[in-house]
Amino acid sequence: AKATQSIMAIKVAAVGVAVVAIIAAIIMGPTAFLGGDVDISGSDNNLTVDGVAMPTQIKTTGTLQNFIGGGLRMKWGFKVYVVGIYSDPKVMTSLKKKYSGFEAKDSNLSDLATDFAKSKPARTVLLRFQRSVAASDISDALGEALKPKVGAASDEFQKFILDIVGSDRLEKGSGIYITCKGETLSASLTGGNDSSSIRIKGLCPAVFEVYLGDKAVSPQAKKGFAEGVATLMASE
Repeated sequence: AKATQSIMAIKVAAVGVAVVAIIAAIIMGPTAFLGGDVDISGSDNNLTVDGVAMPTQIKTTGTLQNFIGGGLRMKWGFKVYVVGIYSDPKVMTSLKKKYSGFEAKDSNLSDLATDFAKSKPARTVLLRFQRSVAASDISDALGEALKPKVGAASDEFQKFILDIVGSDRLEKGSGIYITCKGETLSASLTGGNDSSSIRIKGLCPAVFEVYLGDKAVSPQAKKGFAEGVATLMASE
């Protein structure tokens, strides 16, 4: 009888947890299921973000860029990809002149992120996928996020990304390098100089605002960027 009562108690507790989870989802949306802070760790030569290997440096469009920060992109409770934000050291040098002493929780993060997005030297968003996804799902999601910022031009960007991928799916472990230099946006699956480019007015800042703006699609990546900027400024 006691064993039966224990089993019943476990079942009731499980139902209670499920109900709480459902209520949380209704009130808070899918982010209610997100875990704690994403782990970023590594050595001088390599690092991991949420267990995913990311380079500390990349070279795209002929420019060497350093990792600043990053984080996890989740959708409906699933891990989709890890975001890495990189830039030409010139960008950080310029930002330090204006935001000397910046800390990750400073209220002027929004202004700093906007200035970073509008910078002219090379900046890169590296998306490293944690699961196999349809290429159309990624291009559609990026296009939807960009539409309020660049309007119908987001459709052209979606087609551009699909052409870059060149297949129906992006497999787990694959990546997309999206680099902006001036008004030119270049993208590739491998980094390096083997990339295609597109020029649409306002597209480059908009891409970075997707991840660093007030409505960032990955709050973890935005937080990682802020912490990275603060660390880099303090160390220089």
